[in-house]
Amino acid sequence: MTVSSVGTRRLHLTCYPSLLLESPAQDQPLPPLPLPDSLVAPSELKRGRSDSPRFLSSPSTLVAAPPTSVPRPPSPTKMPGESSDSADGGSGGEQQHAPIAGPLASGTTPSLTLARSLMCEPDALASMPPFDLFVAQLSSDSTEARVDAMKKLAIVGEAMGTEAALSKLLPYLTEHVANADKDDDDEILLILAGQLALLVPGLIPGRDALPLIPILERLCGVEETVVRDKAVESTNKIVPLLQPDGGGTSGGPFAALLSASKRLAGADWFTAKVSAAGILPAAYAFWMAHAPKGDADDEARRELRALFKDLSEDDTPMVRRSAAKHLGRFAEAVAGLGETAEELAKGGGRFPSVAEENRRMVTYELVPIFQALSSDEQDSVRLLAVSCAGSVGCGLARDPSVTAEVVFPVVRGGCADLSWRVRHNLAKVFFTVASSLGFTGPKHTSRQSEVFQFFAGLLQDNEAEVRAAGVENIARMAQLGGAELFQKHIAPLLPNLADDLVMEVRSKLAQTLMDCCDPSICNALTDDIILEDFKPLLENFLNDEFAEVQLHILTKLSRVSHLLGKMDVVVSSILQMAKAQNWRVREAVGRMLPFLAEARGISFFQDHLLEPWLQIMSDQVADVRTACVDGMPKLLSVSGSQWIQSEILPHYTRMYEESHSYLTRTTVLRSFAALTEKHGESENNVSAELMKQIVTIMLKGLKDRTANVRMIAARGLGLVTISGQCDDAVMKSQVVPALTECVNGEADQDCKYQCQLALESKT
Repeated sequence: MTVSSVGTRRLHLTCYPSLLLESPAQDQPLPPLPLPDSLVAPSELKRGRSDSPRFLSSPSTLVAAPPTSVPRPPSPTKMPGESSDSADGGSGGEQQHAPIAGPLASGTTPSLTLARSLMCEPDALASMPPFDLFVAQLSSDSTEARVDAMKKLAIVGEAMGTEAALSKLLPYLTEHVANADKDDDDEILLILAGQLALLVPGLIPGRDALPLIPILERLCGVEETVVRDKAVESTNKIVPLLQPDGGGTSGGPFAALLSASKRLAGADWFTAKVSAAGILPAAYAFWMAHAPKGDADDEARRELRALFKDLSEDDTPMVRRSAAKHLGRFAEAVAGLGETAEELAKGGGRFPSVAEENRRMVTYELVPIFQALSSDEQDSVRLLAVSCAGSVGCGLARDPSVTAEVVFPVVRGGCADLSWRVRHNLAKVFFTVASSLGFTGPKHTSRQSEVFQFFAGLLQDNEAEVRAAGVENIARMAQLGGAELFQKHIAPLLPNLADDLVMEVRSKLAQTLMDCCDPSICNALTDDIILEDFKPLLENFLNDEFAEVQLHILTKLSRVSHLLGKMDVVVSSILQMAKAQNWRVREAVGRMLPFLAEARGISFFQDHLLEPWLQIMSDQVADVRTACVDGMPKLLSVSGSQWIQSEILPHYTRMYEESHSYLTRTTVLRSFAALTEKHGESENNVSAELMKQIVTIMLKGLKDRTANVRMIAARGLGLVTISGQCDDAVMKSQVVPALTECVNGEADQDCKYQCQLALESKT
């Protein structure tokens, strides 16, 4: 690949912005580097001294800043909240230097240090191809320079192209990294492991990605844990993208994966064995998806299963722990499942069938491994093994006659394990495990009831972590067992959990109770059950001392808005929270008020909720005010245009007239603009009279003294135009002339731009 000198310069500056010191003319060499003693102290930089070279300091080094003679760019776009009325006429004070733009804007790359680390002249650096620049920087003695180079591996590959990356970049990495005798820095190896996954399939197609496997194999055997984990993660991303070469299983990716797995699993040191357990599920799944059926294929898969069995029986606890961690994925691969057990459990009962041969292999080869690891003497092994019970159950096709014999005893033992960490890990995935057992229908009522007894035991565990993990499964367990099992085993425990001394338990319970009211998660509980069992708990949660607990209820209370008419205490608590100190609570109350109007009637809103609504409209926090803006369409659908026009519009108009802050005026304009905004194909039903008043206040905002207000008004008129609900006569006589006048006479470029957009939206 040949690149011209001009193109090479632009390319290497794009790939390596950290080496850009200034921006000289294209035909001029880079300027000499300033001496270290010429650096300016941060205090001098803040005063804007120009009698010495200026630099910006960063956490790692110093990056050269542009000279003071750079012309000042146009003023940035004004957004709501960036200025005040006092600054309408301009800003004073000392002159600000132009902000750094372009590659140096981040201020995080150590430009001077990297440039000094390369043994070449500045003019040679400007014309150096991307690969040579990468090699030079990676060969530097500076660790910082090498780290920076490795972070740009994917960018260098894109600059070189696919052919050059395969012929030059990957062989270089294989020779100098994968086959290097000396140990490299762990940080560089960690970055390399992550960058390799970015090359496939965007730069390197799957059929050509096989040379990456030896590099990742070497990284899987290093001593540093984070490097091995990242290498395993990248390998598991790349292996499914590999493509067979058509030569059968004796060569290509099949032989490479089998050989790499054998070398890692048979290594002398435990580090490689730990990684082997992590890549075996992906290798087996690739074999199942692409290998042709035959004796050779069966023998290769048998070898992979034997390797996993040997790892699960290793004398080193770290290896057994890795085998237990990946046992679930390996069982899913052996069974030929296309999804994980968790995805299948949450999919609503759509469990795929499992081939008889695959079920036999799971039963006779993987179940003994599962049972052995679940009873291991190390609790760090047991806690990972019991959490794989759901995958093993799905691998057995959820056959209740089989799971009751081989999986159910492990679940029983895990719930009563002496180690709280084992119980905690099982509680986190209890719904997945319970759904994989297949205990459904009248024939298995007793077994299902026993499962719920185990779950109730976890909800009453002595350790708060176990209780909190179990609470998160309540909604889905209610959907799995139905209303009868919920009321029998779970509902009696809710009051004690709601009064738990640990805040995390109460917080998760508040969240899962609202999930029980979400039809997409649980539709098994009737309104009567919610009113009987949940209403007292909701009342307590809304008065909890922690805002996090309150927010879990407030943000999702709209799911039971149709029942708020029967929850007087809940409504009263919401009204009291309108003045809460935590702004997120006030925001949630603002979003809830339109739903209260729908549940209790518009007269209730006018008598009890209008005052809190107006207070939230004037709140000091922008997100709280935005809650009222977003609630206007809902309020319009509940009350109608006439009520908005007679009850809300006068208050908003008075707020606009009496406001001393432009923020209040923009909030009012945004509220009325929200009434005209389309949501998908639907639009709000705004009467002609209300639309005229909306246009009137928007036109008034278009002449406001603050540019931010004028910009919001222009946006609002654009929404009015797009809605098509405004009368043509009003558009021609008022809206279009006002926008045209603003385009021709507006001094602020942002306002002019918004007015131009509004005019273009009409056409």
